Amino acid sequence: MDPRAHRTMIAQVQVERQRLLPEHEDATQTTIDMLRTSTGRDDPASVPYLNLAYLLGVKNTYGDDKLMALALSVANWATTAINDLAHHTGRTPQQIIDHYETDIIADRESPT
Repeated sequence: MDPRAHRTMIAQVQVERQRLLPEHEDATQTTIDMLRTSTGRDDPASVPYLNLAYLLGVKNTYGDDKLMALALSVANWATTAINDLAHHTGRTPQQIIDHYETDIIADRESPT
């Protein structure tokens, strides 16, 4: 990315972050609720459906801004969880991501 485009993107990110900041508290609570519902399931295949139901519920009820705030919250939680897992397992965050990426690739390639 050229320096001008990079500066433009950084400026846009700062503006959007400030604009979405009032949604932060609700987005965090929704993330917690969504994760409590989706984690520890006996049927892991249901997780994408449960998460999608949460996302569609937010989008349909509150609109794109709250959906964007929720997406940002979930991304922040995922980043923190990966960093914590790396710390507790003695691996780097990149090794954790590589592990999951390898699993996803293997799932894609396995005949079912």
